[in-house]
Amino acid sequence: MENNIVTERLIIRRTRGVDMPFCFSIWLDAEMGKYLADPPREKASETYLEFNPESQPEENWYYFVAESRETGELIGTCSIGCSEDKTEWDLGYCIHKRYWRQGYGTEMVEALIEYGRQNGGHVFTANVAKENPGSNGIMRKLGFHVEREESFQKSGTEIVYPEYVYKLEVDGDIKG
Repeated sequence: MENNIVTERLIIRRTRGVDMPFCFSIWLDAEMGKYLADPPREKASETYLEFNPESQPEENWYYFVAESRETGELIGTCSIGCSEDKTEWDLGYCIHKRYWRQGYGTEMVEALIEYGRQNGGHVFTANVAKENPGSNGIMRKLGFHVEREESFQKSGTEIVYPEYVYKLEVDGDIKG
């Protein structure tokens, strides 16, 4: 993916090395990263802290940052991964707490779905901790349904979160 995804308020672009301090500031934060599988800051390994998707690309997995079209400020992070045939896409996202409850999560997810749809995607999934009211609300708002329940362990801890695996099937344009 070479082109940016542009929405009404956001530019969603590939993550660069210079973005990693911002990414880690969200992912490793006790409040913002609470429902992520990423470790707490004090448990992050040296290997984890050296992660840079620009220099360590993963096949069929894309890491992004979302920035404000108006100010250029970084709003959050997101990622999508697709099956070999590009029909199934998995997505994730995290918004900086300064921008919570302002519709950025919904806008990001809609943009990722539209990008996937334009590239052959028909099935979209997202794993969300049951305790995460914001993300559960976004999934329901966008028409996802709970396909199954699982759990995940937060890296470097004994914390296990029950989660929903949401699924959305689309053929045409999405409606948000």
